[in-house]
Amino acid sequence: MKRTLTTLLAAAACAAVFAQQPAPAADAAAPNPTTPAMQIDALLSGAGAFFLATADGDQPKLRPLGAHHVVDGTVWLGVGEFKNVYRQLVANPKCEVVALQKDGAHWLRWTGRAAFAEGAERERLEEVFLEAMPGLRKIYDKSPGKRMMCFTLADARAELIPLMPPGEVLLDETAPAAPAPRKALVACFSATGTTKGVAERLAAAIGADFFEIVPEKTYTAADLDWRDKKSRSSVEMADRASRPAIAGATPDLAGYSTVYVGFPIWWYREPSIVDTFVESNAAALAGKTVVPFATSGSSGMGDSAKNLQALAPEAKVADGRRFRADVSAEDLKAWAAGF
Repeated sequence: MKRTLTTLLAAAACAAVFAQQPAPAADAAAPNPTTPAMQIDALLSGAGAFFLATADGDQPKLRPLGAHHVVDGTVWLGVGEFKNVYRQLVANPKCEVVALQKDGAHWLRWTGRAAFAEGAERERLEEVFLEAMPGLRKIYDKSPGKRMMCFTLADARAELIPLMPPGEVLLDETAPAAPAPRKALVACFSATGTTKGVAERLAAAIGADFFEIVPEKTYTAADLDWRDKKSRSSVEMADRASRPAIAGATPDLAGYSTVYVGFPIWWYREPSIVDTFVESNAAALAGKTVVPFATSGSSGMGDSAKNLQALAPEAKVADGRRFRADVSAEDLKAWAAGF
């Protein structure tokens, strides 16, 4: 109870000091009275007392303020170094100032990030405030813990809002919202599971979606016998126009900017079913980056990238890379960072 009473008495004393001070003169360094800074300062003065909203952890806090001044074309506010509001602003600089005009018809909303003056600038601003309002020297005597800390709002937006909209934007320094990051898709064909293991590791490492290109008719061991010229895979790979059917529907590619396409190396290039996937989605891949990757113990990528570029001419097909089956997630992530 004693602490609460002391705080109330201090707040009352501070309010009395503000009430006794003459309004500060307009700063000579801000020659244009129609600048946003001068407009904001005039609106703060027109409200008498205005309110500063902060956060204390997960709790909202609101209190009246009265100290403000324009210096070098910037509106500065002042709070006590010993006050909770200063501690809150240091911990979380996001704040908002609200000032209801005396006519009751308009109010100012000024939102931004508290940026405190430092070093010589802090000393100069503190003295400007104390010269303009000498009564404050009784509270802010510059002894340790009793300094006036001056701050402005950076990355700010100020609006003059009527009780009946629309309002008027006085200042907008806020950066436009960054576009949401577009996710990547890792699509792969894997006859034996080797490429699928690498593809799933890649998708997890970079936070991408995963899609498996599954043939409508599963490949048997006999189908994959590369030594048999009459095996299914041998026949498909001998015919460059072969397009084996894919089971199920392909995901909508509209939300992806990068599509990784994984496959085993067959006959020194991509399997024909990968051609099916790329060619059938050529229109959806337009403007996107397509990154081929392959698994193989020794064979290189061959003309895989060139072949895929021909099948999706409006896509940007990267050269790609071959990986061993035991490639680490860290290596995959580092490689994908280049796209």
